[in-house]
Amino acid sequence: MCMEKNSVKASGVSIIVPPGIALRPLVRGQVGVRSEDIGALAHGQVALVTFRLEYSESAGCFEVAAFGVDRADTDIEVSGAFLRTVRVHAIAKLGILAALPPWAFQLAQLRHLRDRGGLRSFPDFTPSDEEALLLTGLIYRIAEISGENPALAVAESIGLKQRTATNWIQRARAAGYMTSTEHGTAVRRVAKVIEPFWSAYHAEDWDDHKASHNITEDSLRAIVEREIAKANEAIAEDRSHGND
Repeated sequence: MCMEKNSVKASGVSIIVPPGIALRPLVRGQVGVRSEDIGALAHGQVALVTFRLEYSESAGCFEVAAFGVDRADTDIEVSGAFLRTVRVHAIAKLGILAALPPWAFQLAQLRHLRDRGGLRSFPDFTPSDEEALLLTGLIYRIAEISGENPALAVAESIGLKQRTATNWIQRARAAGYMTSTEHGTAVRRVAKVIEPFWSAYHAEDWDDHKASHNITEDSLRAIVEREIAKANEAIAEDRSHGND
């Protein structure tokens, strides 16, 4: 069976969501998926997944509207047992990343700075109080849109203890950054301030994404797999401490 080129494409008339992020509300994807995301596959086997994601204004995030699995060249039956091994969210996340505007995609990757202490580890990172709250609101909402843990995203991206991150989130919410769409100009300004830190850390991935919103699965897979690997390392480290 010949599989078409993997692709993830966002479309539709842009909508503005708090605190001022323009999103394409519809994402269609077709990607080759391996055993990392479908446990029933053997190493080296690839299944073809198609999905459609739609942004839900009531939920404040993308929802999986359609999802299908084609076994492609494998000889495995797409049974109920097979489907229970499919990591739907991990696969759909590729589409969610494609729906974000470039500057918001950039902010979504700040969590990769956590192994060096987040943004606060950079001596030149000195945002004003307003900028700090805007950044908090942005990171929170981007993680929320992506189906991630938003409070953890704020803590890891900026470099805060969880209690401090919770305080910042409460202040950002009180300032209206979680509910109002009127901060588009301000959030893009803050994103511009952050850009040098991101560019210095993962410039090659950013350039790949910026080139086109018709993103291939392979161009996003490296970013997502790195994030999953770091999460697994953190879990393993927590377990090892628990056994001490």
